[in-house]
Amino acid sequence: MINISAYIKQTTVCISAILFLLLFSASVSYSQTVQFSMDIKPELDIEVLQDLSFGTVVTNSGQQQVALGNPQMGIFKIKALAAQSALITLQKPEYLSFQNSDADDKIPVSLNAAYSRRPTGYSDILQFNDNSLGISLGEENRATLSPTWESGYVFIYGNIYVGEVSEGSYSGTLILNITYL
Repeated sequence: MINISAYIKQTTVCISAILFLLLFSASVSYSQTVQFSMDIKPELDIEVLQDLSFGTVVTNSGQQQVALGNPQMGIFKIKALAAQSALITLQKPEYLSFQNSDADDKIPVSLNAAYSRRPTGYSDILQFNDNSLGISLGEENRATLSPTWESGYVFIYGNIYVGEVSEGSYSGTLILNITYL
């Protein structure tokens, strides 16, 4: 014989369990999503606009100079966010080395560097001291700056002394380092 009250209890428990599972799963299935995207750009960009070139010189011609503002001076362009403070350092060669492996000739070189916010007009330049210079890109009042990209320029110029050396090509490597402060 079937016990009706036990059957009703069992059915009620099953229905309650099914409703509980349905309600629980329904509450878990409610969610929200937010889509977003962003662009990642480097904090800094350095570009060599022009290599320093002393041109063609004659053996035993003595001192040759590329002055600040000379079309043959080296130019780096620095691009960074406004209000960034940075330390620029240079590693300069002492000599230009002969490119031919048969000779060990060297030409002494003395290089200088200056920084400006403008690519021309050298009235507002800052000279490097001991091969380094602290700069801030953008205007001096950092509180009013918006996060825009600003440019600055490093000019490389100097002298070589050409003595009794072999005929051929001579070169050296200058390294510009920038560290954010």
